[in-house]
Amino acid sequence: MEQQRTSRVWGLVFAHARADGQPISIDTICHACADAFGATAVTIALTGDLAAYDPVSATGPAAQLFADLQVTFGEGPGLAALADRRTVLVPDLDATETAARWPVFAPAAVKAGIRSVHVFPLLLGAITVGVLEIGHAQPRLLTPDEIGDALVFADAALLIQTHQLVNPGGGPTALELGRVERWAEVHQATGMVAAQIDADLTTAFVRLRAHAYVAGRSLREVAHDVVARTLRLEPWSDNRESED
Repeated sequence: MEQQRTSRVWGLVFAHARADGQPISIDTICHACADAFGATAVTIALTGDLAAYDPVSATGPAAQLFADLQVTFGEGPGLAALADRRTVLVPDLDATETAARWPVFAPAAVKAGIRSVHVFPLLLGAITVGVLEIGHAQPRLLTPDEIGDALVFADAALLIQTHQLVNPGGGPTALELGRVERWAEVHQATGMVAAQIDADLTTAFVRLRAHAYVAGRSLREVAHDVVARTLRLEPWSDNRESED
């Protein structure tokens, strides 16, 4: 299932690159993601030397304004995802609790035509590289399958940013897909462990890696078991680890 998802998403990315006649770039990821989700706005922001949130790609004026509002006001879902190293899902920016969380940004974003947003951090181990933001003009909550697709798009952006993709001119090679799939599974497992132990992604990644070390297994093997739901990790305060 995950291999099919990864292949399908990367197929969309490569199709966009071929249609544009250009190598795959961060912009390619943004536009392929926007088409896949029917999104009003997709942005990618990276952490920089001068700013924690540095927009580097946006699909159009609405997306650019959405990013600019966060930079200007110093608040918003992208900044929250970077600070907390967590996926931030906001089905309605006009909801009372959302307006209370971001009192300046939320109404400005709604006025700009963005009503819902889903943000996925780009994580390289314990390092937060940036975020992928997917915005819609209507209130909306992504389905679990859509979230899975978004995680692959986030991983694609991460690979492009870290220059790990070496074959932009044609279809994805077996080596490239294998690398994407391995990272996607570790990324997905980290998110699942974060939910299991009620912790941030950094703590969850350390927990995952510690279990692999103690068990004498590779991180990839442990991540696979977590994703397959045959292994559930407990919080640090509880050393029990259960297999369903």
